[in-house]
Amino acid sequence: MRYAALETANMLLKLKETTAGSSGGNAVNNFARFVTMLIIFILVLVVTYYTTRFVAGAKKGSFKTGNMEILEILQLGNGKYLQLLRLGSRYVVVAVTKEHVELLTELSSDEYVKASSEAGGSFKEILLNRMKSGIGALKENNDKEGSDE
Repeated sequence: MRYAALETANMLLKLKETTAGSSGGNAVNNFARFVTMLIIFILVLVVTYYTTRFVAGAKKGSFKTGNMEILEILQLGNGKYLQLLRLGSRYVVVAVTKEHVELLTELSSDEYVKASSEAGGSFKEILLNRMKSGIGALKENNDKEGSDE
């Protein structure tokens, strides 16, 4: 009986040692799987980024040909747009819907101003200017509210 108890204790110790050793291996395997999945995720993001840039470049090229170019598009509602087109040396504004395209007006080359020169710089500059004006407007509103009380 005593011998059986010792034998059972030895078996339990061996079982404990093997599970402890395998859990250490499991941690290494789990970490390796995590690193592998992280690398795959990063690769998918990189491939997606470059694919998107390629598709955008190809689509941008399709809007511009030798004599015709879509310069600007303004969405007015669901499926309703105003488009500024360059047709040779002429500039025209057209209204576009799902069923209809209508010429609204023709602009002279003097009337057409490129959006980048009109906007006042890069997106970063415009954003910073808007943020500054927004903060200034908030301060003015707070000052007015404070003076009313």
